[in-house]
Amino acid sequence: MTTLFSMWLPLSTAVLVSVIEYLPSPPAAQEARLPALIEESPGADFVDPRVKDAMIKFKTGSDEPVVAYVSKMAAIPESELSSSKKRSGATMSADEAREIARKKREEIAKMQAEANGEQQDDGYARITSAFETVTIDDNDQAPEEEKDDPEHLIGFARLYSGTLSVGDSIYVLAPKFSPETPNATPVSQKVTVTDLYLLMGRSLEPLKSVPAGVVFGIGGLAGHVLKTGTLCSQLEGSINLAGVSLNAPPIVRVALEPANPADLGKMVTGLRLLEQSDPCAQYDVLPNGEHVILTAGELHLERCLKDLRERFAKCDIQTGQTIVPYRETIVSVPEMAAPKNPDLGRGGVLAVSASKQLSIRLRVVPLPEAVTEYFTKQVGTIKRLQSQRHAAADDKATNGTPDSTQQVETSDATDEAREGSVLSLKDFREELNKIFDEEVKEDKELWKDVVDRITAFGPRRVGPNILVDATAVNTCEKL
Repeated sequence: MTTLFSMWLPLSTAVLVSVIEYLPSPPAAQEARLPALIEESPGADFVDPRVKDAMIKFKTGSDEPVVAYVSKMAAIPESELSSSKKRSGATMSADEAREIARKKREEIAKMQAEANGEQQDDGYARITSAFETVTIDDNDQAPEEEKDDPEHLIGFARLYSGTLSVGDSIYVLAPKFSPETPNATPVSQKVTVTDLYLLMGRSLEPLKSVPAGVVFGIGGLAGHVLKTGTLCSQLEGSINLAGVSLNAPPIVRVALEPANPADLGKMVTGLRLLEQSDPCAQYDVLPNGEHVILTAGELHLERCLKDLRERFAKCDIQTGQTIVPYRETIVSVPEMAAPKNPDLGRGGVLAVSASKQLSIRLRVVPLPEAVTEYFTKQVGTIKRLQSQRHAAADDKATNGTPDSTQQVETSDATDEAREGSVLSLKDFREELNKIFDEEVKEDKELWKDVVDRITAFGPRRVGPNILVDATAVNTCEKL
């Protein structure tokens, strides 16, 4: 069956024909997919309409804005890049042409001699031919020495609009770039394109320019793009396409150390190169000084270690025990284990100080879904209420002199609240009481008068969690 199918339906041919027949062309694909992609990008409302139009309509003119997305930084040995550059030359020198012609003549003469059955018993001609091709080197160890072949980072990118050429200057947008605030820190850097490559399997063919729709390699981004990034010819109104999240975050962790302590620098340099060349690998240094690599799985870890030993670090590396971090998840109440202390209730804990004079009782209970949705929509209101509380406390401490910083915080909180109308404290409390009374059907006794006992919101003082004072003394400041 394998032989039959290899002759009748070769896999490579079948895949290539399927790609050609069923996958849309780059212009059709961009027109269908990019509008939704642009709308999901940060600050989509502030993207220049000219940039949007060039990307969606697949404009390749030299005067059109250039937008490219770098999905990966690949480490390529210098020997492969240099060989590609040699192949790209349209002409060769006279010496190179004569050397190639001489080798061809020798090969043809050897083939003819073997075909005619010519034998030279004394071996004189064979030795003479061998001496013509062998050079004497004083250092016998030189051919056996392994030459250092440094790695160069080449970006794996796709061009969405315009035409990119070698020597062009282009902006590398910061990971958190937004066209709403293009000059915010960290400031996007401008780099010069040093090389462009057409990716032909494992080989790289140098190019002078690439039009929109091409998947290509780009040089000159080392130190500017870590793993992914967006390239744009303009800063004002540009689009950030680097918000692509990995579906499989790294979960396998292992500690590394060089077999020879003197190779620690090589290992660190290799880990940094591996992290840049592999989007799914992460390198971290723990507080105890351990060098740790995180990968997507055991097979991925094995491949990363092989690349690290043979390509990037080029030294013997020892690995520790593979660790898969324990991850918790949220389950429904019936699926939870019974509480260890029934008197505290589910989610309850009791802590007593060493002097036995102070005891803290804490209970964690999930909020009803309607309440969390209300808090999420009223983020601006909660921000303003918290700012007013701090401003009032500072005003009281300074005997009537309001703090200017708190006034700025209040105004900023009001400006940032765009998810809904900002309510007053009275309206906020009335609406929250209404939700607890009408929409919360379970544990009525638990949520009774809870609005009057709210002490703080979280995380970061805006919700959707609340801290409730359940003490009898009721000494904490309330909402």
